[in-house]
Amino acid sequence: MNIINTGAALALTTTLASAGGFTMYDDHAVFSMNTGALSIENFESEQLGDLALPTGFDSGLGLSMGSGAVSSYIGAGDPDNFGFENTTAMGRNYLAFGRNVMVPGAPDMPQTGSYTAVFSLGESVNAFGFNLSGAEFAFAAMGLNVTTFSNGQIRDDFFFASDQFFGVDFYGMITDDSFDTISINIPVLTGGTADYVAFDDVTWGAVPAPSTPALLALGGLGATRRRR
Repeated sequence: MNIINTGAALALTTTLASAGGFTMYDDHAVFSMNTGALSIENFESEQLGDLALPTGFDSGLGLSMGSGAVSSYIGAGDPDNFGFENTTAMGRNYLAFGRNVMVPGAPDMPQTGSYTAVFSLGESVNAFGFNLSGAEFAFAAMGLNVTTFSNGQIRDDFFFASDQFFGVDFYGMITDDSFDTISINIPVLTGGTADYVAFDDVTWGAVPAPSTPALLALGGLGATRRRR
């Protein structure tokens, strides 16, 4: 766990990880303890198959792609060994990005380039979290960029430092600045191949801001923020 600083992320072990009106979490249980019940999209009510973006889910969560051109779909299992995992108890579905393109008579072609998943929340919130599987940040940018928006205007830019390599990691944030849309950029792998990832148990809502004393024991994740 790391102290989070508005400048560089400091690699110091601690149980407290907040600064400058924002808090990052890498522990889903601790995030939930500090937020209480939130809206959630676990994709279990969605049909398997490709998604035409923009689209909306039963929970009210909206999805579009801000940049890039990889496939997006509701999947289950991991037939292509991309490291995708469902994280919903007794569930099976997840939201996936990226797949190899079949070429008749030739090897499948990987999709290429970085891309940005944009989640619209339908309300003003200051807490957001998600499970991510299949990421290969150890071979890319060592993390992902996150930008929040309110009424189309940028509120904050964040960088989640991470050395995730496959497996499942949790990323969560609570900020002083409310937002209604959040974009998550998935960096390209070495050589230009897209990093295929899967989201599950996306959660969001309005909670007490990090500056309030109620936020105590925090699971920290190295991060930096640029105010707009």
